[in-house]
Amino acid sequence: MRATRSIYLANWGMEPDILLVRGEDILPEQPEDQVRTAYIEDLREQGLQDADIEFWLTHKLSVKEVLVYAQSKGVEVKVLLWKAKKAFAVYDPEGARDKLTEAGITCLLDDSAEGILHHQIESLHQKVTVVDHEIAFVGGLDPLIEKEDDFDRWDTSEHVFDTPLRRTTSGKTPHGWHDTHAKIEGLAAGDVELNFRQRWNDLVARHHMDTQLHIPEHPLPAPIESQSVVQIARTVPQHTYSFDKEAILGITQLYDHALSNAQQSIYLENQYFWLRAYYGVDIPFLGKDSGEMEDHIQQIIAALRRAPL
Repeated sequence: MRATRSIYLANWGMEPDILLVRGEDILPEQPEDQVRTAYIEDLREQGLQDADIEFWLTHKLSVKEVLVYAQSKGVEVKVLLWKAKKAFAVYDPEGARDKLTEAGITCLLDDSAEGILHHQIESLHQKVTVVDHEIAFVGGLDPLIEKEDDFDRWDTSEHVFDTPLRRTTSGKTPHGWHDTHAKIEGLAAGDVELNFRQRWNDLVARHHMDTQLHIPEHPLPAPIESQSVVQIARTVPQHTYSFDKEAILGITQLYDHALSNAQQSIYLENQYFWLRAYYGVDIPFLGKDSGEMEDHIQQIIAALRRAPL
């Protein structure tokens, strides 16, 4: 809502009609004057301008509606969705693309893993947002409701199973979703935008699309004072994009360096820290072990031997 220049979204999946604001965060119908005044003042304190507040009070605050509103203010909006194979997709990528396109939003389906050099279930699992070239959001949350109204990614920290906040038109409450997302500012946000720009421009060039879709390089955000050490890492399989013919193994390299140099503690939370590689069929002993994951397990064992608890 506060974007003034650009919004870039790269998601594994998206439901354009998913509501971003629900429950007590929505102004009740026919509120008392005092309640309405306090509500509007709170929005103003969040940085929303009068036009933003008017939109907030009069529209459905879905992903699609908010993006359309931002674009109406002159904000550049681009959405990149992963084109999953229909047999393995948990939502309808083409349908999401069509909804956004019909609303006037520029949306591309990334089909970079199609072809004989890639596995049928291969996907780039990124969930990335960059706002105004300065603020980035990276993590595990797609703005998504899966097929058959299951797994609505919108959730609260209580993870209530049965709640009207997540009840669908079919009357069911989808499974909750426990995941994390990080807000990134400063120079590191420039790395997140680089990732989006490289992917987007590669797709535009490969499909010979209008050159006006090309995203130019923007100045890096200004450095900020912070006590945090931030490193942006990504994994991109071989033969996916032209900007790097070899595989990009930033995440496993990060693990290599961190685990090999750990001296006091290791805290690791990763949904996909699996020894056995997954090839689409969840059957024991089918497939093969991941050599990289075996290395990481051995690095953890070595760290424990260096500094046992």
